[in-house]
Amino acid sequence: MTTSNIVVLTTGLSGSSVVTGFLAQKEYWLGDKTIFKSNASGHYETYENERLVELNDQLLATLGIELNESSWYDADLFERIQKSSKEVDTKEFIEFINYCQQHGKWIWKDPRLWITIGFWRELLQNHDIKYIVISRQPISLWVSLMNKRQIVSYSTLKISERSSHNRIIRYLSDCDFPSVTINYDKLVEHPQTEINKLNYFLNANFTLKMFSDLYKGKVGGKTFSKKSFIKAVLIYIKNYKFT
Repeated sequence: MTTSNIVVLTTGLSGSSVVTGFLAQKEYWLGDKTIFKSNASGHYETYENERLVELNDQLLATLGIELNESSWYDADLFERIQKSSKEVDTKEFIEFINYCQQHGKWIWKDPRLWITIGFWRELLQNHDIKYIVISRQPISLWVSLMNKRQIVSYSTLKISERSSHNRIIRYLSDCDFPSVTINYDKLVEHPQTEINKLNYFLNANFTLKMFSDLYKGKVGGKTFSKKSFIKAVLIYIKNYKFT
């Protein structure tokens, strides 16, 4: 069985909480305290280490960066953060990594890692880590965003997600970091295929039952309903601004 640590990379709302919760069943340490959120999806566990989130917020604040819809996919911002180690006192970040190491194998998940991972790279270089990149079908992600009142056009979202996803994959490849991409929609609709991929990558033995016990929706079905799709379209039309 693998003893590698795991870093989950996601742009957010990509099913990463489900995937991380699924992986954590193999006794990966999540942190002293994890974050719960409440939104249109209800009250749910994100499986995000609270201290990791605090440090990512601290990093961005130190660099004077405020994330928003326009900066989230910004390639230049990714590059800037990657080269920011000389601007930041890394003491607390290193202490956090060492603290995680004291708890055996651990798993990190925080959407901010999507753009801050370049900063963490040098701090993590001597640790055994495997990276899991979570993707989602554009239409599925768009429906989720609309139902949470995060207004964006489908075409813009599709292009931004694809370019950002490709950039992070290239980055991991250039760094020779072991990685795999898991598609959330495929995991729900055809779980065994994606579970087999995870098992091969992690040298693990996750089962379909483990996923079925965790997932609150219908395994084998779509990640969004016809009703939520229609609602998404209506929300977008209502909020669309003609220019």
